[in-house]
Amino acid sequence: MDMEQNERVSYPLKVAHEEVFVSVDLPAQILYCSAKLTVDVSVENKEYLELDFAVENIESCQVNDIQVPFELASSVSVKEPVSSQIESKSFQVQQIEEELNLPLKTYLRIFLPSELTQQLASSTDDTLKEVCSCTITIRYRICGSNTCVLFRQYGSHSYVYIDAFFHGAYHWIPCVDNLYSRNTFRLVITVATDLFAVASGDVEDTILSEDETSVCYYYRIGKTFPSNISFIVGPFKVLPDPVYPVSITYFALPGYTKWLANTTRFLSKLVPILESIFPQIGFRFSSFKIVFLGQGDGRDGQGQSYAGGLCLVPGDWLYGEDIIDQVFYTRPKLVNLLCSLYVGDNGLLSPSYAQEVWLIHGLQQFLGMHLLKDLFGNNWCKTRYLELAQSLYHSLDNGGDCLVNENDNLRCPKLYKKNAKIRSLLIIYMISKRLNTQSILSATEKMILAHEGSDTEYPPPRANEEEKTDLVSVFVSTLSPRNANALTEFISRWTRSCDILKLRCGYRYDSKKKFVELAVKQSIITWRSQDGKRIEQELDNDPTKIVKGSLTVQVMEMEGAHDHLLEMDSDILLVELPTSTRRMKQHHRSNKSSKGALNKSSPSETDLNGGGGDNSSVLIEKDPVLWVRIDPDQEWILKVVEFRRSERDSISCLRNCRDIWGQLEALETLMSRTKGRVSVTSIHCLEQILIDSRYYFQVRGECARCLAKCYTTNDRWSGLQVLLKFLRNKYLDERGTVLPNCFDDISEYFVKCAVIQAIAQAIHPISFPVYGYDSKFSLNLASFQLSSIQSSLPHDVLQLLLSLLEQNDIAYPPRFDDCFYLHTLIMSCAICALYAKDEMIRHRVYKQLFRYLKREEIIPSYHHVITGASLKGLTILQLGGFLKIPNNWDPVLGSDIEGEGGLISNEREANEWEKALAKCFRSCNLFLIRVALECLFHLYQGHIEFLEWLLEAWIENSLERYERTRKSALCLLQKQIALRANLRSRLRKYDEQSISFCLHWFRWIVKENNCSLRQRGLKIAKHIWGSYIPLCLLTNEEYERERNERKMTHKERKEINYRTQGRKLVILTSREQPGTLAAQTSQQGLSQKETENVSQQESTGVKSEQATTSTLGTNWHILTEIMEKIEEACHLDAEDERYLRTFLEEGCKGFHEGAVKVSLTLFGLRILSSRCQRNRNGVEFQTPTELENISLEHFHSPPDHQK
Repeated sequence: MDMEQNERVSYPLKVAHEEVFVSVDLPAQILYCSAKLTVDVSVENKEYLELDFAVENIESCQVNDIQVPFELASSVSVKEPVSSQIESKSFQVQQIEEELNLPLKTYLRIFLPSELTQQLASSTDDTLKEVCSCTITIRYRICGSNTCVLFRQYGSHSYVYIDAFFHGAYHWIPCVDNLYSRNTFRLVITVATDLFAVASGDVEDTILSEDETSVCYYYRIGKTFPSNISFIVGPFKVLPDPVYPVSITYFALPGYTKWLANTTRFLSKLVPILESIFPQIGFRFSSFKIVFLGQGDGRDGQGQSYAGGLCLVPGDWLYGEDIIDQVFYTRPKLVNLLCSLYVGDNGLLSPSYAQEVWLIHGLQQFLGMHLLKDLFGNNWCKTRYLELAQSLYHSLDNGGDCLVNENDNLRCPKLYKKNAKIRSLLIIYMISKRLNTQSILSATEKMILAHEGSDTEYPPPRANEEEKTDLVSVFVSTLSPRNANALTEFISRWTRSCDILKLRCGYRYDSKKKFVELAVKQSIITWRSQDGKRIEQELDNDPTKIVKGSLTVQVMEMEGAHDHLLEMDSDILLVELPTSTRRMKQHHRSNKSSKGALNKSSPSETDLNGGGGDNSSVLIEKDPVLWVRIDPDQEWILKVVEFRRSERDSISCLRNCRDIWGQLEALETLMSRTKGRVSVTSIHCLEQILIDSRYYFQVRGECARCLAKCYTTNDRWSGLQVLLKFLRNKYLDERGTVLPNCFDDISEYFVKCAVIQAIAQAIHPISFPVYGYDSKFSLNLASFQLSSIQSSLPHDVLQLLLSLLEQNDIAYPPRFDDCFYLHTLIMSCAICALYAKDEMIRHRVYKQLFRYLKREEIIPSYHHVITGASLKGLTILQLGGFLKIPNNWDPVLGSDIEGEGGLISNEREANEWEKALAKCFRSCNLFLIRVALECLFHLYQGHIEFLEWLLEAWIENSLERYERTRKSALCLLQKQIALRANLRSRLRKYDEQSISFCLHWFRWIVKENNCSLRQRGLKIAKHIWGSYIPLCLLTNEEYERERNERKMTHKERKEINYRTQGRKLVILTSREQPGTLAAQTSQQGLSQKETENVSQQESTGVKSEQATTSTLGTNWHILTEIMEKIEEACHLDAEDERYLRTFLEEGCKGFHEGAVKVSLTLFGLRILSSRCQRNRNGVEFQTPTELENISLEHFHSPPDHQK
């Protein structure tokens, strides 16, 4: 909410303390609450005061134990109408999305008693302080879930928790929720004896009732924002930490205690490390609580920390001691939560303004990476930084946001996105490379101590700059006082843009001058707002865009490595780097197998070049440079490098460089330079690295993926044959029998999975995730269409993979589970089966997929990972055209024993595949639901009936277990429906079913209370229909005009909006009879002169309509008039009328006042009304020109009340 709006609210001058009493009735899903606030009522308005509150079931309100009247008042926007501000439709869409992301904020207006108002009026400065302090008591009731209060059901267990971090605490407690006023809290939670209440803060007392039927928990919380308060009540099992049982406690639902102990046992080992990093602070936290919710629950699958050391995380993070992959997925997240105690949204060092959020997130993750270095090693952290930088580069296709924007507030959602946090971490990492890690940690400790010592009130976000304490400036001055200006400029360069540096590099060795000639050209990769794609911008020597600083270049010679420091002061850098290897030494060492810094196990130059001794000596004499690296220490990690390096230099760097960054860079340049076509020597070198266990397992896995793409001139499958040879030699005996799996060596486990994935990638280009069962279901099925299958694979490929799948076994006694390995193997077999020539072997794959589906019913795997893989494998086979299912959609919505909605097909009840999909829908596992949804998206991609079923069963269902389930359905719908041309064509058929679906979707958007879900629904409408205009309500010409509008210049869009903005709100009245429509349809076209007259009338009509709109008395008059026209034209039933009226009333009350008008314009109600009327009377479809004539004719006719 804007500050101008907040200034008009009669907030109390100060809220000193607030007590909240909550009695939880979990079976009935009711919270009986009472809030007691100690406030200062010295405000300008002496008659009443207002608090942020959005609960309607208020029973009573007292001021100093005196019953007083109260009322709920809605916020009224003070902004100008959107139509007067916007200049383009693209800005309209962006404005609607931003406003719909904010909930409607209501206020509780409390009228002060007359005795108190008289005392305030007659008080002096000496007695004002005593008179102004009063106590306000509010009793209310919350029934069911709302925006912040979330009742959940997982299996047979129920629980409720509060999540007000983004949406505001006023949805469950009365407060001053303006994100700069802090006060103390006290929570008193009464629950049944079989339940446990965990809340923010420290436990003061626990009291059992006299009848021993309930327990009362007392929690005390220090000064914080109301939105940082949370609690959770449920039948949780308690597990104190074995080393710090008083300070650290873990909670999980019944049945997961063993997994809870295994997941969290490493955290206590990190506490001594934190005490050594912050010696002056230590571990002074008296309460750190991690509560694991049900599977699939939690905000977007991520953990969230609250005030008082409370953390709520999804139950998907739990894993047993036999699970390997989940370790690298869960532990980094838990480490970040532990670091949030020191630096975080609710830590000792927390942000006060939006411009400080990136710094807090960056320091928190940097501290977490420092701790993970002790858990996983330095090589894992290096590869992790590279993975984050690559993911940030690819994420620019989905949009880019700056980390610092003056218009953002403290809870702006884009500041808490995954990409924003990654960028924050990489910026802190680049600063640490210019200084050192210890300087960052020492500066963090000093800032924490200074932040603890200051107990000052923070001014409002839009106060004077002199009053604000900038945490970023404090960080810069504490870190490097001498270079404060340069560091501030560096931070501003990377936080106020979404740019990524791109370097094009190339070099050659001049044997005459004994120099290395190096050329570096820099450009910028950024995000283009017009089409939402990343683009490359040439700098053209622009000093404002050039990235200035020092660039390290490492030249590896026969005598050793030499680093050269270059200054980037222009976009093109040409330098000559001297070499130190002397000519005589080259001849002296030309025939030796070990040269300088190279290790003895490295191949000789003869091996690298495939020649004899004389040929090799000549090469070394002419070129003593083995390789050149740009930025070897990743000081500019926010960069993309295109390095023109020869195949020989890449292989030499790969074999002899001991830095894992150098090895991965060599693999990347080898593939980018050769495009996969390499020499036999390179394939032999990659094979040696794949076999050699001394290399890091991620380097070996990357070698396997490179081999999948490698080929020679004479053999297309040369790299693939190397991978098959590796599997046969290592995992099959002499007779060809598969050996039992033994995953005691975790590095060999990951290498084996990488080789199997690489084989599938050699057949079909597709990306596999690295860690975590969460990402295992991100496999894109869109590329598995029959039209894309053009070639076949060798017979022995699928035969070997199928043997591994059929004869899979675990060595006894089993130490680690093979569920993730089987997931990879099943998906690879399904992909390779698309290209198999033998029908019998493809049928064997089909049988194995159903075999593992049956096995899952008896022995379920971890989170049913194998079930998801089997379902996706069967879907891949069907998309390839090898499985035939009925091409009709006729589901029957029914209820099973538990009363949960599911998919039941009477015609295909015997289909095991259909049964498995129905079972996944009825499960509690979010990811099985997601897999089943994605499979159905691809199987029934052209059926509106499926979308209607999805909307009714999964999106509109407010009783769904988890909010993430509905979000997942919307995300999949948004991703899949934009790629389905046949579904878009189906929606463009102007029949009753298409228009009915559009109306159904609009009704859901109006009905939905969750702002984030409503925003996702509007984005889906944008993908399907353009700028929120239903595609089925547009003609071909209108659709092309909407699509091409985004490509126009700013001036052209402004002119089009001026001509068309007014016409969209016109509604045909009932006087437009079918005969008139038929007469208009019979017209063939307009001459040039008539066209000019129509254009002139259109301009006059727009001006007339704008003048009429400006003279309307109130917004309610607009509502009445529009509703009358809609009812006359469309003959809406009572339910449709209620939804449309609700949508319009919200706009007239001030809830998106301008945005609702634009929404009505973009929703195309005029076209909807006319075409509904046309369909009822059997009139054929009008052309765009005829439709415009009808609109203009009605436009010039005066309304009924004017006649």
